[in-house]
Amino acid sequence: MSDWLPERLPEDIDCERSFLATCCAPGAGYVASEAVVGLSADDFVHPSHKAVFSALVALIARNEEVNSLTLKVELEAADALGRVGGYPGLVELLAGEDVERPHVLANVILEKSRLRKLVHMGAGLVRMAVEGQESSGLVESFSASLLTMAQPTGSKGLMRLGEFGETAMRHALDVAEGRQTPGTPTGFSRLDWMLGGGFKPQQMVILAARPSVGKSTLLAQWLRRISEHSATAALFGLEMAGDEVWIRAAASESRVSGGKISSGTLDASEWARLRDAQGALAALPFLVCDRATITVPEIRSMSERASVKFGKLGLVAVDYLQLLSSPRGSQAAKQNESVRVGEISRGFKLMAKDLDVPALVLSQLNREVEHRSGGRPQLSDLRDSGALEQDADVVLFLHRRGEAGAPDAAYELIVAKNRNGPTGIIPITADLEHYRFLEMSRMTNPPSYSSDPSGSDL
Repeated sequence: MSDWLPERLPEDIDCERSFLATCCAPGAGYVASEAVVGLSADDFVHPSHKAVFSALVALIARNEEVNSLTLKVELEAADALGRVGGYPGLVELLAGEDVERPHVLANVILEKSRLRKLVHMGAGLVRMAVEGQESSGLVESFSASLLTMAQPTGSKGLMRLGEFGETAMRHALDVAEGRQTPGTPTGFSRLDWMLGGGFKPQQMVILAARPSVGKSTLLAQWLRRISEHSATAALFGLEMAGDEVWIRAAASESRVSGGKISSGTLDASEWARLRDAQGALAALPFLVCDRATITVPEIRSMSERASVKFGKLGLVAVDYLQLLSSPRGSQAAKQNESVRVGEISRGFKLMAKDLDVPALVLSQLNREVEHRSGGRPQLSDLRDSGALEQDADVVLFLHRRGEAGAPDAAYELIVAKNRNGPTGIIPITADLEHYRFLEMSRMTNPPSYSSDPSGSDL
């Protein structure tokens, strides 16, 4: 790699020294704890600066006093005092210029670090391209790295509540005057009302059901509706192939039986409706990835790139959570299924917040629900991990009473958890031939506010 790098990389050793001298000065306390946020030891160039910064952060984390003696003890414990030149070298380093606003120096250090990363990234790209590595893989890898670097790296820290008021008031005014929708509408009016306008940015939503009840069909219906009326929708379908997703969407759009589309046994009028549906679906910003194995970081990377290319996403959805892979070599990959699913769940919640999009994941239910009187699911039935219930802002259950296709079969969409609104039951009907669900004209079980819709103390 060194052959591809310039002789001198972006750096500012004096800035690093001054930053450490300021943050390690007696009494720096609060100023130091704020200044180190967003930095890591790897952002420093000089080995001694890396060691002192690591010791500084460790002392701040334990709320211990920072001075040359406590730093010396911390460095000795990490077997790193020699990298600083012993205690005399540490004292000399801390004698650097003290400044009033160390966060300004932190920004300089961070900028130099990002420039070095870009140099290394570019050098690596050149080297691998010259070596003849596959271009598509290089584009995928390096575009993901660039998008990751584009994300904000700092932390806002504590702020006065009133500072959030301007943003909240502007959003409320935009919604009131029709310039913005409060959420991503699902097309189910009662569900949209219960969710305060639909799926909200930064929310993690779970739709769960037993196998073959229709959760994939309902999800595809929502995604198609969203792409028709509001925004780009992205589906990561680990269970269904892309052409199967298309057949379901086409059957719903054309009102032609999905079975006829699959078998090609259509009459002339049905072929005409199907061709019209093909044109309509081709125009939709409905994105599908049908890779059988994929991880949360890969989904995040693809979603980031899609938002750059197509604009902000209205919904990112996964069918379904238990089929997701853990990154190779990760700790989660070595743990039991409950721990693994918990880490995946947390990854989705963080993705929703960081990308400012609603993230919806399908999930299986435990078999125990089938042995309960009435068979109606509850939060404890979420399969594999209590983390799903904890991380989710909204939990929906698709429940079928009776056998599929039987005259007495009845479907319900249950809002079991709603962090910011009511819970309740929405009766729906199934048009399985055309892969769609419809709201019933009357709600026999009106939604009602639970005493604790979030499932936790307020």
